Amino acid sequence: MKVSELREIIKKYNEEDKEKIIVELYKRIPKRTKEDYNIDNYIMNLNEKVEKSDKEFTIERLEKEVNYFVECANSDLYASPNKIISKSERSKWRFKVKNFYKKLNSFLPTTEDGKKATDLLKDLFIILSFGTHYLTFSSWNTFGAIQISQSEFLMNIVQRKLANGITDDNLSYCIELLNVKYDPQEYHKSILISFESCLKTADARYKAIELLKKQVGLWKEKYRQKDSYENETYANYFIECIVDIYIQLCEVKNGISYFHKQYINRNKEIKEYILLEKLEEYGLYKEWILEYEKHLEKIDYRNELKEKYKEYKKRQ
Repeated sequence: MKVSELREIIKKYNEEDKEKIIVELYKRIPKRTKEDYNIDNYIMNLNEKVEKSDKEFTIERLEKEVNYFVECANSDLYASPNKIISKSERSKWRFKVKNFYKKLNSFLPTTEDGKKATDLLKDLFIILSFGTHYLTFSSWNTFGAIQISQSEFLMNIVQRKLANGITDDNLSYCIELLNVKYDPQEYHKSILISFESCLKTADARYKAIELLKKQVGLWKEKYRQKDSYENETYANYFIECIVDIYIQLCEVKNGISYFHKQYINRNKEIKEYILLEKLEEYGLYKEWILEYEKHLEKIDYRNELKEKYKEYKKRQ
C-alpha cells in the first residue's frame, strides 16, 4: 500500500495497537537491514533534529573523519577492546567505511575537492588491504564486509586519478597501489586486470610499462638482498602485469622475451607452464605451440601440457 493509505489505516488504532504493530514489524526486519539503515538510532533519536552538517557534508569534514578512522585502525583500536572506540562502534566499522566510500565518490574526480576525495579513498583502500592479512577490524574479510571487492575498489581509485590526465605522476600514483597486501579472498590476477583495464590508449600502456619496470627493479633488488616469498611474489606480479600489457599492445614476442628474462622461478618447467597458461588465456594458440616446441628438448613437460600440445597441434 501507499504511505498515504497507511496513515489513514493507523489512525483508527489506539496507542497500544500501534505499539504492537511497531514491535512486530521491528522483529521482522532483518538484522543487516537494521544496521544498514541505522534503524535503532532512528528509533532512539526520533525527536532529535538532524544537523545541517549531516545533510551537507564537506570534504574538510570527511577528511577529518577518514583520517581519524585510519589513525584509529592503524593503532588497532578497531581490533581490540579499548576506551577510545566503543564495542558497538568497533562492530559497525564496515558501515562507516561504506558511508565514506559513497560520500567520497560523490565528488567529481577532476575538481579540487574530488582530488582530495581520491586521496582519502586511497587511504581507506590501503588500510582495508592491510586488514586482509593483519587483524585490523572485527573481520579479516574486510572487502567482503563492505561488499566492494579489492579489485573494484582499486579500479575506482585508478579511474578517478587518471581522469586528471595520463601523466607519469598519476600513473605512478596508481601503480603504487599494486604494492598493497592482496586480498586472499580474490585471485591476484583480478587486481592486475582492474589496473590494466584502465589503460585505454597505447600511450598510456607504454608509459605504464616503463613505470612498472621500475617496480620490478625495486622488488628484484629486495629479492637479491633477501630471498623471501614476498619479494619474489611481488616482483612476479609486476612482471605478469607488464607481459599482459605487451600482449594487449600486440607485442607478444616482447612480452615473452621479457617474461623469460625477468620472471623468478628456479623450476624451468613451472616457469614455462605459467607462460603457456598466459598465452592460452589470451587465445594465442599459434604462439603457444611455438613456445612449447622451442623448449621441447630442454624441458620435460607435465602430461597436462603434452595433451594440450597434441590438441592445439591438430587444430593447425
